[in-house]
Amino acid sequence: MGWYTEAAQRVSALALSEARALGHATIGTGHLLLGLLGEGGAAATVLVSSGVTPQGCRPHVREVERGGVPFPGHLPFTPGAKRALAAAVREALALGHRHVGTGHLLLGLLAEVDGVAVDVLARCGAAPEDVRDRAFAELAGISLAGFPPSPRTARLYLSHRPRDLHLAGRIADRLDDMGCAVVPDAASCDVLLAVVGPGWTVPDEPVRDELEAARTRLVPVIAVLVDGVELPADQLPGTGCVAVRHETFRDDVARLADAVRYAQPGMG
Repeated sequence: MGWYTEAAQRVSALALSEARALGHATIGTGHLLLGLLGEGGAAATVLVSSGVTPQGCRPHVREVERGGVPFPGHLPFTPGAKRALAAAVREALALGHRHVGTGHLLLGLLAEVDGVAVDVLARCGAAPEDVRDRAFAELAGISLAGFPPSPRTARLYLSHRPRDLHLAGRIADRLDDMGCAVVPDAASCDVLLAVVGPGWTVPDEPVRDELEAARTRLVPVIAVLVDGVELPADQLPGTGCVAVRHETFRDDVARLADAVRYAQPGMG
């Protein structure tokens, strides 16, 4: 660890603690991301300026990183985490630095474009390209105070009845593939998508509670009418609606993503 600063070494220890706390058997790029946030140094400053917090990241790391059965002692790094650590050294050398600090570690995580850390950043609404620009600025000694607010993708939550779980999951997966930020918690969303599947009459209690909470927070609600469902305008659980059919699924979900952008102008 001779290349690594004391702060960077603390990140590794914090990542180990995060992995153990989440019940994971390996240390992945998501745990390293949490370690950077927990260390509170230069990389944490960059991440916070991009709207990323430990509280916002941790649920996504828990969801995306693989579990397993932890064992005593040091946990091994995943292959992706090893590649990210190696990339951090390359980033430091490319910048003419003879040490690897937390800023270099962040650049290493961003270089692992298919890794959990990049996925988690996107789920938190932070554009990885913007985070990278800010990391370079921090390493160059440029104050982040002059940076414009980080562009953030609208965070989406799909509210659905238990019987519509498969429909909602399929839509969420497609939105995720398109780079949309789908979150697991209604309280943290910017737009709520109410999935209206076959047999809909009135919202089930959990859906009704989520709709009411969204209206209280002034969060836009878009009804997603699945497979030919039709409702009178005064019965729609939202201010707008998008129909999603099996035959035109990809095009329809693309239109849904467009509707989200219109619902939240200035985001994305």
